Amino acid sequence: MPLLLSRHALGLFVGVGIAAVASGQTPERPAPRIIRAVRTSTPPTIDGRLTEEAWAAAPVADGFTQRDPDEGRPATERTEVRILFDDTAVYVGARMFDGEPTRITRRLSSRDSDADADRLTIYLDPMRDKLTGAIFRVSAANVQQDAALYNDSWWDGTWDAVWQSQVSTDDQGWSAEIRIPLSQLRFTNADRQTWGINVERFVRRKNEYSWLEMVPKNENGNASRMLELTGLDGMHPRRNLELLPYVAARAEFVQPAAAGNPFNDGSRGFGAAGLDMKWGLSSNLTVSATVNPDFGQVEVDPAVVNLTAFETFFDEKRPFFLEGSQIFNNFGRGGANDYWGFNNSEPQIFYSRRIGRAPQLAASGDYVDAPTATTILGAAKLTGKTSGRWSLGLLQAITGEETARTSVGGFGSRAVVEPLTSYTVARVQREVGNRTGLGFLATSVSRQLNTQAAKDGLSSDAFVVGTDAYWFVDGDKEWVLTGDLATSRVSGTTTLLEKLQRAPQRYYQRPDAPHVHLDPTLTSLSGFTGRVNLNRNRGNWRVNAALWTGSPGWESNDLGFHSTGDRAGAHAVVFVQGTRPRPFSRSRSVWAAKSWTWNFAREMQSDTWNMQARNTFMNYWSAGINAGYGRRTLDDRLTRGGPSAESPSSGFVNLQGNTDSRRWLSVSSNYNQNWRESGAWSRNASVSLNFKPSPRLTISTGPQWNRNHSIAQYVTTITDATATHTFGGRYVFGGLEQSQLTMTTRVSVIVTPKVSMQVFAQPLIAVGDYGDFKELARPRSYDFLHYGVTAGSIAYDRLTRSYAVDPDGAGAAPAFSFSDPDFNFKSLRLNAVFRWEVKPGSALYAVWTRQQVDLTNPGVFSPGRDARALFGAGGDDVILVKMAYWLGR
Repeated sequence: MPLLLSRHALGLFVGVGIAAVASGQTPERPAPRIIRAVRTSTPPTIDGRLTEEAWAAAPVADGFTQRDPDEGRPATERTEVRILFDDTAVYVGARMFDGEPTRITRRLSSRDSDADADRLTIYLDPMRDKLTGAIFRVSAANVQQDAALYNDSWWDGTWDAVWQSQVSTDDQGWSAEIRIPLSQLRFTNADRQTWGINVERFVRRKNEYSWLEMVPKNENGNASRMLELTGLDGMHPRRNLELLPYVAARAEFVQPAAAGNPFNDGSRGFGAAGLDMKWGLSSNLTVSATVNPDFGQVEVDPAVVNLTAFETFFDEKRPFFLEGSQIFNNFGRGGANDYWGFNNSEPQIFYSRRIGRAPQLAASGDYVDAPTATTILGAAKLTGKTSGRWSLGLLQAITGEETARTSVGGFGSRAVVEPLTSYTVARVQREVGNRTGLGFLATSVSRQLNTQAAKDGLSSDAFVVGTDAYWFVDGDKEWVLTGDLATSRVSGTTTLLEKLQRAPQRYYQRPDAPHVHLDPTLTSLSGFTGRVNLNRNRGNWRVNAALWTGSPGWESNDLGFHSTGDRAGAHAVVFVQGTRPRPFSRSRSVWAAKSWTWNFAREMQSDTWNMQARNTFMNYWSAGINAGYGRRTLDDRLTRGGPSAESPSSGFVNLQGNTDSRRWLSVSSNYNQNWRESGAWSRNASVSLNFKPSPRLTISTGPQWNRNHSIAQYVTTITDATATHTFGGRYVFGGLEQSQLTMTTRVSVIVTPKVSMQVFAQPLIAVGDYGDFKELARPRSYDFLHYGVTAGSIAYDRLTRSYAVDPDGAGAAPAFSFSDPDFNFKSLRLNAVFRWEVKPGSALYAVWTRQQVDLTNPGVFSPGRDARALFGAGGDDVILVKMAYWLGR
């Protein structure tokens, strides 16, 4: 591996490490309190009233301490918690006394959303490993939220458990009863159990967070800071079996693509059935499986206009792949609570949206009917943690072969657009002692390629293997080193491998890159990536520093997400916070960072400074400023496979402001301005309004405006042997005036905690007007030859909407043409989801999705006209009704 770190970066990283070793000892903490649970022979009725005799016999846990707003002081309202258990469940009874019971906030929200209400949160660590656990939250309106706790203090809110709760209010406050089935928890099989427990109460009108065991804001940890929960004698794990069969009916009403299209008469219907399953393989290992899953109730992705060479990253939203994802996605993320990144192109090794993606091969014909997604025939995963402190995750998914129907000259046929594919992910991690963790991650993709087009377009096999580790430098776990190293290998035909070599992740064809070259005989490609990170987890001042690298040959996009390769980099951040209230500040923070990136030819690709300052005022309004400056460097991606160009120096400033989110109307605003020494600039501003006119209705909306003035937006590359000044290629750019206006709106109507309606709407207008076409004048510069001004001539044909260029007038260079890149993209995406939780774990969904697009008037931005065209455009509608019924205990 070549050494790609400057002496400045290495010295800074080592200096931070020396500071870690030299840091002082923290005061010894007092011995934690112990909470005792009591076995009950008669389970309490879950009605929100602690009237059963068993509750009176259980010891009271109280003495809560504020974390906010007055850290360290006793809670202003008294809270009492009791714990019961039997052979099937753990029961939590809580009494939240309140001196002003009429002011208890009981706003409704959808399940698993952050309830803007008074609430109680129970934290459990049944494995008592001080790293993982489960979180159960109930609001004063009985809205439930649950999450998995991992890496000591991180949440995974995608975990869904089936549990019961009920609340009640009276003239002394409110009460909550919670039943958590043992089948939903993972713990060791032992006659005497000791768990971890903590409890948090939130009083909304006071913005007061109080904890049974309070962790100071300048410290870290959650699972490791819990109290001991004892008395759970004779409790044993239950091997549960949960089944969630579903049936669904879907109707599509689409705009006819063209007259005579044999595949589209404007409407079609579908029916589907499938099954999700969970099985407790052992006391702490669970198998989850799905057969023919349907995710029609998931919110649609927003529309985007992407002018880069890289694909757009979209978050995973499908429940099966979300639940337990922290096991697979925490590679290289153990131990530390902060992972900063600046110009970081470190890959995501497992990106679950690759499973079931849109077909990757194209079909041609007069008319084509291609599927929009690949069918997932089935998927299964094994997750859990053993008593030997091994965390395990195994995922296997099979997607079916997809074909597109085609029609040529009235004759129909089928073409394979996605082959039968197997996806495998394996993750293992083990804690060694109290200060070290080691892990392993591997992914594999194997395809059944039966056509030459499939063999030339997709890899037959792709593998990634990696290892990661963390080590707490000190016994108090204040400083931690984390790292990971992984290698990849992909195999296929020479046609495919040439395509991968030319891909924007690596651009092996770059004529001035001495460290890479295009090899048309390759049938496999290998690479590596790695990172080491130093972090201080606690204190009012913190440090984060990292060194990372990714070789040109790294390839993980068969089952991962990776943009720019051929990179290495470093950064160091110093973060200072103040958590004690001051006359005009409730809390404040400031940080500064220095970062660099290089390619593997040791050419600097970015050299930046960044800083941010933020303050929360006494009235809970907040404001912040973020600014940065980048020095002039090289850019080996501007020409998209051509020679490096110069990257002019640049800067930015960003301003943010937020009002108190507890009010019926709160506002969040943002303004950002970027500029370059070349004269390019961009500005964007947004205002988000959050309305809460009633406890059952929340509306979030606001406009976002973007304006971009680009000097050199890539248009095309023309091969021309006479262009000796740029290695036989003409790299054509244009000036771009881009305007974009969007207004993302979400409406939440909550009838009861079990019945809700969620609406998402995103109108988008994006217009780009190109001009001043030119080509790069010489490598490693930001100089251009402007067509029709300083070089050759250019003419526009309105009939064909194309440009004709003679690059050197009377010279020997051949003329060429390219299509007008102007655009006017208008999109409306609407998604409405009605959800009725018929019983715990069972739900009925009714979903309406609409998408409409208009492309008229390219290059000309007129908000009024474009809005009328957008809302008047035809669209496609999909209506789905789905019933999923939970069977379990």
